[in-house]
Amino acid sequence: MAHIQPTPAHLVVQLQGLRQVFGRWRPLTIPWTHIKGASIDERVARSFPGARWGVSSHIPGVITLGSFWRDGRRDFWDVRDPRKAVIVELTGEKYDRLILEVAEPVTAAATINERRQASA
Repeated sequence: MAHIQPTPAHLVVQLQGLRQVFGRWRPLTIPWTHIKGASIDERVARSFPGARWGVSSHIPGVITLGSFWRDGRRDFWDVRDPRKAVIVELTGEKYDRLILEVAEPVTAAATINERRQASA
């Protein structure tokens, strides 16, 4: 599961537990100006992530973790339960989207969208 921390200038995403060890040990820090928005779409979180890019794992029905390439888009995934996933659309970053499992996806998406609009 990912922990998101909004700061005045950035969105900070830190993976938790073993996902941090196997997925990404350093946090992702994204300026608000590079965030297009956040949404909840279980279909996206259940879809095939694409080709692995770097160290990644995709075990259908178990976990999708790491960097993937599909349809000309680079995505970072950390999803075990697609019902708890939030999709963060980015611009001008290494990744085009973050598909993250969070504790409260509705709250996370609303917080990201509010902060993004406030910083614009």
